[in-house]
Amino acid sequence: AVGDQNASVDDSGSNNGEESGRTEGKGREDDSGTDNTSEGNSKDNYTIADNVDGNSTDMINATEPDEIEAMLPTASPTESPSMSPTICIPIEIGIIFDEYAGETSWKVLRGAHRKQPIRRVLNDDGNSTAEEVEGKVASAADDQQGITAQEQETTVWESIYYNPNNFNSRADTFNQCLPPGTYTFVFSDREADGICCNHGEGVYLLSTEGKVVTIGGEMYTKERRYVFDLPFEEPEAVDENDDGLDDRTGWVMPFDSSKYIEGETCENFHLELKTDAYGLETTWALFEGSDESGRMFASGGPYASDAVYEVDYCLPSEQEYVLYVYDWAREGICCESGNGGYNVTSGGRVIFESTGVFGDKEITQFYLPLADLPSSSPSEAPARSQMSATTFPTISPTPETSTPGEIREGPGSSFHTTLVPTASPSPASSTIDENA
Repeated sequence: AVGDQNASVDDSGSNNGEESGRTEGKGREDDSGTDNTSEGNSKDNYTIADNVDGNSTDMINATEPDEIEAMLPTASPTESPSMSPTICIPIEIGIIFDEYAGETSWKVLRGAHRKQPIRRVLNDDGNSTAEEVEGKVASAADDQQGITAQEQETTVWESIYYNPNNFNSRADTFNQCLPPGTYTFVFSDREADGICCNHGEGVYLLSTEGKVVTIGGEMYTKERRYVFDLPFEEPEAVDENDDGLDDRTGWVMPFDSSKYIEGETCENFHLELKTDAYGLETTWALFEGSDESGRMFASGGPYASDAVYEVDYCLPSEQEYVLYVYDWAREGICCESGNGGYNVTSGGRVIFESTGVFGDKEITQFYLPLADLPSSSPSEAPARSQMSATTFPTISPTPETSTPGEIREGPGSSFHTTLVPTASPSPASSTIDENA
């Protein structure tokens, strides 16, 4: 079967829309002495329509009680419609900014507002024109066009100007709650070069209730659009351009183990990961072999904040694997910004349980199938939660290698090894910790 990935939200660590800018784990500093907060802090920074249909409610222009009463329609109690509570679905936008945060902006529009992507085409005369991706020629002005006046009227939430002094090369999350319906997320970069990878390794993430809606960062146009529904149901992974990555998120396509037999030709691999208040900074990758030079079987993140994710695969047997868990802020996923952590199991037996305390990465080597340990009974795996997970290739740290059983220490990372010899002299499982 194809690898299963699921996610869910942990409400205990919600920040309720409060802004908390970070530079590799440190709070935002503002030397100007003025309040340069973003829309994550104040409703004055964005607009929310009063009604689901986008129309605001007309207020009665009367001040005396008898005037108001005279204007209200009369009806018998049996004719009064029942009032249903307003449904509100939380969404989160997370951004790791590049070195030019002032070029970045975004909007959430009510309804579906799709645009044909525009790219620049170099002509034989050396001049460039704007051309739609499907081949239809457009005017050069279309390449500069952003939100139209009609679309602006449907805006339900938008960013403000990101002061470079506060946001350059920093991470932040912004939270809002919207009624059910169809929306369009528009992410813009004024210079049309995105937030990755010319001037930093930036990324943006839209999520709802722990589910990842879309991920991006690399751009060759001034804006990217994604139409989504609330409540959101994660679609099946699709790889139309055959690059091995899901087109919607950039995650590695799920490993197909349908030709394998669990317990004979493949072994269960289960990862459960709980993010801290900055799930945007957390990613992971699983490789064949002892370091990042091997084949990448799976990867995950960035993620929503304070959510739990699970991944299940059946990996080919008689093989060594290595799991890398990365933190962009270089402070792990516990305990500065919440109580994150993760555990790795196979068939209910624990390979490694992480406290989440590490630097920029934590590395775990293991071998499948796990060796039998005659001196003790197998460890019981912790109960699984009902959540989801995914993958996203990140900045590749310097590959780490180790001798089975060796524990090495180095700045900012952790390496754990639990490789145990099987009946043959093959390794069985390992983990490494290198804390700063």
